[in-house]
Amino acid sequence: MKRLWLILLIPLLTGCWDSRNIEDLSLVVGMGIDNSKKKNEIMLTQQILVPPGSSVQENQAQLKYKNVTVSAKTMHEAIRDSLLITNTVLTNHQRIMLINEDLLREIPMEAIINQAIRDNNTRRSCLVFLTKRPTKEILGLGDDGEIPSNVIYELKDNDNRTNKILPPLTMGKASSSLQSDGSFAIQAVDIRGGKLILEGAGVINNSKLVGVMNAEDIAALNWLNGKVKGGIIETVQHGKPLSVELINRTRRKITTELNGDHLTINIEVGYTARLSEDWYGKENSFEEAYLKEVERVAEDEVKKDVKEIVYKLQHEYKTGVAGLYRYVENQHPKFWEKNKQKWDEVFSKADINYDVDLRVIDFGSKGGIK
Repeated sequence: MKRLWLILLIPLLTGCWDSRNIEDLSLVVGMGIDNSKKKNEIMLTQQILVPPGSSVQENQAQLKYKNVTVSAKTMHEAIRDSLLITNTVLTNHQRIMLINEDLLREIPMEAIINQAIRDNNTRRSCLVFLTKRPTKEILGLGDDGEIPSNVIYELKDNDNRTNKILPPLTMGKASSSLQSDGSFAIQAVDIRGGKLILEGAGVINNSKLVGVMNAEDIAALNWLNGKVKGGIIETVQHGKPLSVELINRTRRKITTELNGDHLTINIEVGYTARLSEDWYGKENSFEEAYLKEVERVAEDEVKKDVKEIVYKLQHEYKTGVAGLYRYVENQHPKFWEKNKQKWDEVFSKADINYDVDLRVIDFGSKGGIK
């Protein structure tokens, strides 16, 4: 019996036969793609974790990563060429991919992410971002030893405090959208005051960058597509600044109507909110009539912003990045089958009615007239 136990324990003592020392591997956490100075080539920058105790980290105590940049005609070739500079590259832990907007104006996004989608090792949960600056510059901005890829990845978690951040765009979502209606928005990353910041967004249609949105456009788009988790509505009442903070979404209803081939989309949303700041000296939040006025002013601000982004989508970008096609597909399947190949044209001519219902249920401890 003892001999049998010894035989069973032997495999456990041998360890993993194909294991490799972590110092012999290059764990990619971020990747950036730019135009190359070489004709007909792209430039790939990989952000690689530096294992504790390695020679690189010993020389640069605060540095936890290194960047490797190569140029090649395809992504796969660039990845393989990086092996001339660094150890075996593993993308299993890759968190972000940055794409420079100049490159995206020349090469279809579907081609840029093609290798990553086909690679079983690259996680489909990897987030995709747009950059106006070269991605090499973005990935080179290490602050107090922080890893830029991790900083960018974690900034997305602030979407419940501000409505100026788009929902995360994963590699899987990007691929799916490119295969369906082909239009979506992609969050942009920039540098301000020496710090990484989520600022602006790109509008993708048919795999090409067709426009760029600012922070206010993003907020309005989030209202339109129902992705607002929190944030502030800034407006003016009696000539003074007013801020209303969102608490919870209470409802969202979207219906579509057809009059022949003319489409009408009706969107209704409801939120509870808090009066967080009011510069009007004669405010009285204890009065229901005053809170109703606050609600109306905030609602009008949201509806105005949504109207502006709808105009841009229909007349400037001429694409429906808000994902409203799904409701047309579900509610009018025959119409969708007939018109899905020209959805952008249908969307650009559609009537979009938007209504928001805000209920201020909290105004803090101040509410009396001075």
